[in-house]
Amino acid sequence: MKLIRYPGLLAYAAMIMWLLQLMITRVDAAEFERTRLADHIAEITSALVEKGVPQNARVTLAAPDATIGVAEGAPLVFDSVSVNPATGRFLIRARSAQGAALVAIAGTAIAPIPLPVLTRNFSRNEEIRETDIDWLEVFEPNAGAFVADADAIIGKSARRPLAAGAPLRNTDLQSPVLIRRGETAMIVVDAPGLRLTQSGVALSNGGAGDVIAFRNVNSALEFKATVDAKGVAKAPIRNSASLAALDQ
Repeated sequence: MKLIRYPGLLAYAAMIMWLLQLMITRVDAAEFERTRLADHIAEITSALVEKGVPQNARVTLAAPDATIGVAEGAPLVFDSVSVNPATGRFLIRARSAQGAALVAIAGTAIAPIPLPVLTRNFSRNEEIRETDIDWLEVFEPNAGAFVADADAIIGKSARRPLAAGAPLRNTDLQSPVLIRRGETAMIVVDAPGLRLTQSGVALSNGGAGDVIAFRNVNSALEFKATVDAKGVAKAPIRNSASLAALDQ
């Protein structure tokens, strides 16, 4: 009988263990492939919808090309999902599998908001009518800064040139100019026991409700009045001086 030498047996055992480890490493490398976070956008969107994000929200990843190792055909494992409803920003902590290292996934999920927009380009001081308005779905985190009510646009005029199809801000609009600078308007004063009309030259443009300065055509004295209609303004009588500026 031939005796087995233990050092040789240990060498064979070590070789077998090395081969097994090499096989396992190759299997792991084959099973867990690096994939882009953008390739998992459907899973990420579903996780956000479960947290209350609208299904039609536009999901944008902060780092779409970042990678994560995932077994072929296996879904991501979501540990936590947090969303800021005001800004649409979200942060997700996910794993490639149970026990794997956490990966942070950040981005924004913005739901579309319908906003009124102009159907054509507008020049400064041009009045906007109902037929000039269309609706557009806007994916914008600060959409609250834009005018959302069409009634707030109709009848207003462009404060500056405006482009078609762009959401509007309140600062883009102004009341239609009813009295233009240099025009002569009728100034009406109604007070208890007194009704006075006078002519005044407008020193600036004014829309309905605007308080602008006028110059009395007879005395050249200046006073202020509130634009009421086309070519008409109303002036309050605060004291004898304001009455004197008008009643000459």
